[in-house]
Amino acid sequence: METTLSYCNAQAIKGEIKNCPKSLEKIISISKFALGKNNLLALASECTRSEFLIRKIKKFDRQNVVACHEVYLPFAAYCCHSISSTQLYALDLVEPETRLPVSTVIAICHMDTSAWPANHVAFKILKFTPGEGEACHWMSNIDLAWIAVD
Repeated sequence: METTLSYCNAQAIKGEIKNCPKSLEKIISISKFALGKNNLLALASECTRSEFLIRKIKKFDRQNVVACHEVYLPFAAYCCHSISSTQLYALDLVEPETRLPVSTVIAICHMDTSAWPANHVAFKILKFTPGEGEACHWMSNIDLAWIAVD
């Protein structure tokens, strides 16, 4: 819980809009504000398997994405944020042996990390410093990604 509170209370990265809403209504409101649109599409991962093959990758032609990650508090809450220069992908997965469809997962790539703090956990994992590369991650099946629909 302490980690969650520190993350929710941390200062936003330059160009980031960040909030920790406690209801779906607030998540939608924050997403509409960050994306500047009222028509939104919510995307979520469906995968529960650990081994799979990627059959198809769909790149969404959006540079503005709101990602909402579940945070751990004694009640339901999410940490939602929107960082500029973010790319969203949906990956169709197949079972390795049978090649039958399994599910779809969502991946997000933060293309510009130059304004991120040097002690960001992504740099420890990826072994580079701000601005040296992009930071990509899977969205779990309890996370949501929001994009504007034209």
